Amino acid sequence: MKTGGGRNAMTEQQFETLVQRLTERAQRQPLRYRLELLGLAAIGYVYVLVLVVIALAFSIGIAVICLLQPILLVKLLKVVWLPVWFAWSVLSALWIRFDPPQGRELKPAEAPELFAEIARIRAAIPGPAPHHVLITEDFNAAVTEHARLGPLGWWRNYLILGLPMMSALSPDQFRAVLAHEFGHFGAGDSRMTGRIYRMRILWGRLQGQFEQRGGFFFRRFFAWFGPKFNAYSFVMARAQEYAADAASARLVGARPAAEALMLARLGSAYQQQQVWQPLWKRVRDEAQPSVLPNAQLLQAPPRYTEWGEAGSQLDRALKVRTAWSDTHPALVDRLAAIGQAPVLPTESGPSAATVFLGASAERIAREFDERWKADIAEPWRDLHQRRQQEQQELADLDRAAAEQPLECEASYRRASLTELLHDDPADALPQVQQHLERFPDDAGAMFMLGRRLLARDDDAGLDWLTRAMQADAEAIKPGAELAWDYLMKHGREAETEPFVQAWREREALEQQAMAERAQFVATDDYLGHALDEAALDTLRTASRRLRWLGTVWLVRKKVTVFPDRPAWLLLAKPNWLSLIRQATALAELRSTLALDPSITVAVYSSDLKALFKKVRKVDGSLVYRA
Repeated sequence: MKTGGGRNAMTEQQFETLVQRLTERAQRQPLRYRLELLGLAAIGYVYVLVLVVIALAFSIGIAVICLLQPILLVKLLKVVWLPVWFAWSVLSALWIRFDPPQGRELKPAEAPELFAEIARIRAAIPGPAPHHVLITEDFNAAVTEHARLGPLGWWRNYLILGLPMMSALSPDQFRAVLAHEFGHFGAGDSRMTGRIYRMRILWGRLQGQFEQRGGFFFRRFFAWFGPKFNAYSFVMARAQEYAADAASARLVGARPAAEALMLARLGSAYQQQQVWQPLWKRVRDEAQPSVLPNAQLLQAPPRYTEWGEAGSQLDRALKVRTAWSDTHPALVDRLAAIGQAPVLPTESGPSAATVFLGASAERIAREFDERWKADIAEPWRDLHQRRQQEQQELADLDRAAAEQPLECEASYRRASLTELLHDDPADALPQVQQHLERFPDDAGAMFMLGRRLLARDDDAGLDWLTRAMQADAEAIKPGAELAWDYLMKHGREAETEPFVQAWREREALEQQAMAERAQFVATDDYLGHALDEAALDTLRTASRRLRWLGTVWLVRKKVTVFPDRPAWLLLAKPNWLSLIRQATALAELRSTLALDPSITVAVYSSDLKALFKKVRKVDGSLVYRA
């Protein structure tokens, strides 16, 4: 979301156009492209360095005046605050602390096989050694760097490995993942690409921090520099993905590399269906979980060829096309680049977690499971109680239905609870069919019937989904996705076109709606907030708890796409004595006022003068004044 004038901001379309042009330039004139990229990177560092030197010079100058000519300082009291303010603005903006990656640190003695494999890969792909190896609970693997002194550097390298991903891959597939990650720093022109890769991460973090924390000199510069450097470095980052894939295929073999690419897309979905979904179904009957997820992942090696949805999941991943919004190319392009067909592995054996972590695998899984069990104890207990209440509610509805026909809402509720709570969700099928005989215009019931029919491979479900999509626009995308999955699973790709088209048209509308709500500027039209007095009283009461808060305005932006969905904007101005930082103010506003995530919030700054002036003219926009 952007507020204010956005004079130097680059739109998504402008970014894509620039990236396309730079991609062509990098192919035709690689030397020119690299020189331009290095020059742009140098501009960023020189700008920051010059401001730092000026700020330090001001600071030293003031100190010298204080020591040598304190009387002169008194005479210049009215203007001396200007260089002090400048120095403070620059140095405080640069005093940024980046949090290091989080995870369970692994020592060489705990996993000698893993560290030996890392050494072998680094010998083949020269690059920086990881200072820390972290194991996490995420389905992911990454090599990243942490600047302990923020923009001043002092880098530490981290290799981050997700235990779920290690449990999903074979040893060779996992070697391919390691080779890919180290390839980011060692493939191709390692020195230049490594530095650009590092700078891309650093400038991205700095831009985010400066946008939150303010700092006039940095905000304006980064509004111009950030998108441009991101576009230039995007081209190299995209090329680096292909280079890292090539390094992986060259070192480990093209087939394991291809399998690793596919399972990186499918493995999480497989684990969701085989482990997590059955686990959470137990919440109906168990007050606390009797099965622990990470231990189960280790005990049950994946069997992808026996997974009923493997084909449709892979087909869906292969349909995704390379976009300009992500430096990672699409799966189909990455497989083609290493000359491999999209064929899932057929063999199953010990997982990479078992082989490379050895006895530590079970210990780490137990640590994760103990933490997971503690973290979800209260949510699990609450959900268990809710399921118990729902079971009682369903029993009451079943008794009532046996005595007389239920009203529409109760009838639909009964079918929904039956689908949710019964061991066989298909038990809801006759109920929803009977419901639609009495209430034929119920879109939610049409959708449920379509879903249940497709679950038993009945083509009639496609017709019911189509009717639901026609009756309720909110059903278009989920309905199209269900239909697409069903048809692809049965090898009927040609029949997916109407559903794909419906999905795309709805997605285009939603993207337009998001674009309308992504920026609030003074040239937009604004309407009254339309809140009732009870809601306003709640907002005012909460606002009084923020002692730094001076004034609050609330309006709605006039939008053309989905006008029934309000695009609220809340503007806050601190009182004149407040020194609160913008990021802190935004966080406190959201938490204290309990604002919905859909409400855009902005805190007054010089960039927003025109916007605040426009909003103040809307009748009833002032909702709180201290």
